[in-house]
Amino acid sequence: MNILLVCANGASTGVLVEKMKSFCSEHEKLKTKTINIEATSFENLKSYIEANDTDVVLVAPQIRFKEDDVVEACKNYKIAVGLIDTKHYGRMDAPSVMKSAIELYKNR
Repeated sequence: MNILLVCANGASTGVLVEKMKSFCSEHEKLKTKTINIEATSFENLKSYIEANDTDVVLVAPQIRFKEDDVVEACKNYKIAVGLIDTKHYGRMDAPSVMKSAIELYKNR
């Protein structure tokens, strides 16, 4: 599964990406799976998804107003798109964000 987090400039999601990677490597059911997690800015979203296999895009709360634009950019690639819960983002709650990503992946 390939997960991409999108925010205003890609920096603030970097911390969450690292926490998610750490969570996956420690979680018994997830550490045997191939899960790639990256972050990019909204500005670089289109070029990223054109160049990389992406299954799920998670939109950071600070750019929630761009969610429709993200959905539009992803629709031709059959990529599931979801908004990261503000509380989960603020707490850098990697388990909850991963749960959301997995649900989106299963339901795409």
